[in-house]
Amino acid sequence: MSEIEELRLCSSHGPFRGLECPECQEKGKGLLFSDEIEAIGRILAGMLRHFPENYGVRLNNHGFARIYSVVPAIRAERPRFRWIRPEHIAALGETDPRGRYEVRNGEEIRATYGHTIDVDLSDLPSDDLPEIVYYQTTTEELDIIKETGISPSDKTYIHLSSTFRKAYVSGKFHVDEPLIIGILARELTESGIPVYRASEEVYLTKEIPSAFMKEIEQESIELTEEEKTELERFLKRRERRLSGDTRGESF
Repeated sequence: MSEIEELRLCSSHGPFRGLECPECQEKGKGLLFSDEIEAIGRILAGMLRHFPENYGVRLNNHGFARIYSVVPAIRAERPRFRWIRPEHIAALGETDPRGRYEVRNGEEIRATYGHTIDVDLSDLPSDDLPEIVYYQTTTEELDIIKETGISPSDKTYIHLSSTFRKAYVSGKFHVDEPLIIGILARELTESGIPVYRASEEVYLTKEIPSAFMKEIEQESIELTEEEKTELERFLKRRERRLSGDTRGESF
């Protein structure tokens, strides 16, 4: 992953990512360095999205964990983080630039998308949807989903992107040449199949009948250097996991 800015705490405006508060330019109190944000983020992803039982953490039906139970689980997983406190976890979740977490009252945290375990995310917002959101597929798969529609694969919800570009970049983590199609989000919801807003970039739904799919003109997308670096690291981690080499992996 590309370099992540520090996580700091402004006495007036709360936690922020960067070297100074974007509201008042105060440097604030340091909470986490970039490598600590990345390492703890990996543990949280495994804990909140995939296998909470491996960490001795319980999620409620909507995927929330009590932060007081997350802290000792992280300490046990990585003794180097024995100093971690609830404020670090809450601040990390609240400032995540991709909106991957939701923090409630500084006491509970959940992942808002990416689950491979069954959680009920129907309490996410489902209003003010864009007319079209985007789904990454392949040329080979397109003919199949035209007939059968789209269902979740390795995740419990279908993940949709807010823009063509975001769908394409996300698709690059799975296939060499993603094919992007449009999904008629408002019409899908009006038909009785809700679409939920998990973050500013990600939308979720349980199924997409083919009638709500729309072929669109493909755009030429060039990955940024940051995206190329993140993709390269992801592919290397995946290769290590497939080979059984999990050294340095948190999930």
